[in-house]
Amino acid sequence: MEYKKRCQWCGEPFIAHKLTTLYCCKECWDKAYRAKLRQNKREAQRLEVESAHPVVESIGTKEFLNPTEAAKLLGVSRATMYRYMEQGVFKVLRTPARTIVRRSDIEALFDNPPAYIKRNNNKLNMVGETYSMLDITKKYNISKRVAENRIRKFDILKIMRGRNIFYRCEDIHKYFEDFTIELDTDLYYNTEEIMDKYNMTHQAIVAFARRHEIPRIYRNRVTYYSKAHIDSVKTTGKRLDPNYYTRQEIMSRYHFNKEQVSYYLNTYHIERKKCGAFTMINREDFDRILRERMNGSISIAELNTRIDQGQEVRAEKKKIEEPIDIIQIDDDSNKEAGNKKIDESKKEDKCKNTSLEGYMSIEDIENHYKLSKGWVQYLTRKMKIPRVQKGRYLYYDKKIVTEIFSKYQSSEGITEWYTAEDIEKKYNMSPQARGSFTCKHKIPKKRESGKIYYSKLHVDFAKDPSSQYSKDYYTVEQIKSIYNITRDRVYYIIRHYKIPSIRDGNCHVYLKSAIDKHLNKKEE
Repeated sequence: MEYKKRCQWCGEPFIAHKLTTLYCCKECWDKAYRAKLRQNKREAQRLEVESAHPVVESIGTKEFLNPTEAAKLLGVSRATMYRYMEQGVFKVLRTPARTIVRRSDIEALFDNPPAYIKRNNNKLNMVGETYSMLDITKKYNISKRVAENRIRKFDILKIMRGRNIFYRCEDIHKYFEDFTIELDTDLYYNTEEIMDKYNMTHQAIVAFARRHEIPRIYRNRVTYYSKAHIDSVKTTGKRLDPNYYTRQEIMSRYHFNKEQVSYYLNTYHIERKKCGAFTMINREDFDRILRERMNGSISIAELNTRIDQGQEVRAEKKKIEEPIDIIQIDDDSNKEAGNKKIDESKKEDKCKNTSLEGYMSIEDIENHYKLSKGWVQYLTRKMKIPRVQKGRYLYYDKKIVTEIFSKYQSSEGITEWYTAEDIEKKYNMSPQARGSFTCKHKIPKKRESGKIYYSKLHVDFAKDPSSQYSKDYYTVEQIKSIYNITRDRVYYIIRHYKIPSIRDGNCHVYLKSAIDKHLNKKEE
């Protein structure tokens, strides 16, 4: 049914389909609903104010108040009132039964109040005692993440001021000082230079630097990597000597500047050596200096004496580790001949290494099994063969070497061999198919001078296993081609007449005389 009604919000007439409809559209309904919510809120606020008046009126007649009444009088929350009481803003009497605040003490606070000072955390920060995170990032031109990581790493004290966090200037200067050191770009690569020079992606550079522990420095939100360390690993495959520091490593590890590092080098007898553009500083000597200085008072002379003693001990260890041939010289007239023999023996030591009983050197393994040096080094590392070191040379346990490397020695009785190219050419196989085939059939192989050879006998038999039974037996393919019948017919004859057969691995052959007898009868 239809009813003529007038909208209670906009006053426009409309036709309703129910008697309960009050508004002409949804927009009017929404506006009326929001107006009703506002009215209810105002009513709730009015009732709250009216309910508070009796409490204030009742407080006005009291000389002593409890914390709730005192909070109402001051217009603060009950928790804030307790905080004022704890801070000693006014006197409070606490009895076993209740806590009492005197009204006159609250009113006395307003007799001589201190001057009003506007709160300004930035003004407090400008005094020079603290830095905010924004100040740190601007001062050292670093990202917020780098600053947070360093603050977390060195556990720098945080100062809370309201919702803001500040850090003491002296702590920031101490742990962020290396960001102010001027960067010598001749000693460092940036990411783009490494990508161009060594054709690496950004992810590869990050992984490479982490794996080889490349020293790096952050400047102006750019990461710089030590040129000497990267070039050393890329060109020789070896890191710089781990027993030595570079200047930059000391500065980054101990937060020193260049002047401090130079002071230690000039004051103490630290062992150092030149490596390209870098001065390498002995790690043990430098750590000893800092450790002794931190532990207690010790004179520079005493510390230098200890450092010199440590260097002498290291030199003696090096002499003990290096093999030395002792040549006795009886007469003074034979000194020159003896010196020549010593020089010749030293040259021979450089060219060849001495052997140890029960052990084999890499050269021995290489010559005995005719393998390349790289392959020998790879297998000795992979198989974790026990080894000993004599001088500069490594020797591996002969028994274990024989067990592991024996399969790479030429098999007895095998005189003919295929190369990988011969197999691929003869049987029209790809390198992947050849590798899968030789692995599947367990073809004997040997490695000589870095090249792999496969047994010709085993390869031919794996490709045509019926060759050794060709005199007395047929394969299914041979039966099909000789008698021009289908495969299903061949298997029917084999099952029906129970033809004798031999199975050798995947090869199945059938007696030639029985096949000829039955198929010849069929033809007749």
